[in-house]
Amino acid sequence: MKLPPGFSKNHAGLICKFHKSLYGLIQAPRCWFSKLIAVLQQYGFLQSYSDYSLFTLYKGSIRLHVLIYVDDLIISRNDSAVVSSFK
Repeated sequence: MKLPPGFSKNHAGLICKFHKSLYGLIQAPRCWFSKLIAVLQQYGFLQSYSDYSLFTLYKGSIRLHVLIYVDDLIISRNDSAVVSSFK
């Protein structure tokens, strides 16, 4: 990590104290997940009651599953054209 402008390395035992997290607000992951849930539900996905990070879309014979893991989406399907459309 580089020191912010105006700080020097003259004092060996001193550290920098951050007043904010490095990656934005502490609530950012929760806000991101809430927004993602809203968008998936608008698209027609149903949230699983046994695993809240699993969303399933049923339309006729089409099955599309989206599993959220941290900031990744794992997509499973029975029709590859549906995944392209979903992305």
